[in-house]
Amino acid sequence: MRSTILFDLDGTLLDTSPGIFTTANFTMRELGFKEQNSTQLRKFVGPPLAACFRVACGLEESLIPKACEVYRTEYTRSGALYHAHIYDGIPELLDTLIDRGMTLGVATLKYESLAQQILAHFDLERRFSVISGADHLGTLSKADIIVEALERLGQKDRSNVLMVGDTPHDMDGAVDAGVSFVGVDWGFGFSRGHRVEPTPMVLGMIDEPQGLLDYL
Repeated sequence: MRSTILFDLDGTLLDTSPGIFTTANFTMRELGFKEQNSTQLRKFVGPPLAACFRVACGLEESLIPKACEVYRTEYTRSGALYHAHIYDGIPELLDTLIDRGMTLGVATLKYESLAQQILAHFDLERRFSVISGADHLGTLSKADIIVEALERLGQKDRSNVLMVGDTPHDMDGAVDAGVSFVGVDWGFGFSRGHRVEPTPMVLGMIDEPQGLLDYL
């Protein structure tokens, strides 16, 4: 019986792409480069920020620290972090899980303080017992963030834990942290209709929030 459910934020709980895409292209213009198209920008949701500029934008390594600095400043200054919407069915799913006595948390590669602000803005923060996010040095992996969330919750038995996310980064992080994983296909890493071969750790995919209940 699962007792603790951890969720990714971007692409899983909320579609945060409008603010992310706008800020990414602002950063590229500030650095003197052309804006990225929608295909490339989709790669900007999920991985660590430095990896986004490396993979999605093809920036040279020497430019990445500056790009990250510009992005982070503008993302907050412009209010782009609030340019988002909750995916349909997410509040109802969270309330159902809470009613069943489950402990909920967030494990995200977004800065922890930003994740807290966004979730509070959309009235989701109160549903989570822990919000674990990236550090300012960008040294934490997804697995590190998951483990940190579980430590704060005092959850020692990882067989009781399920991680829910929309990218291979979420899946790999869950497996590395020793917790089971269910993927969602409405975000930015897995395409619509994506399927995975079930394993003891990777349980499957869902195409709508209530589908998660089948894995509990």
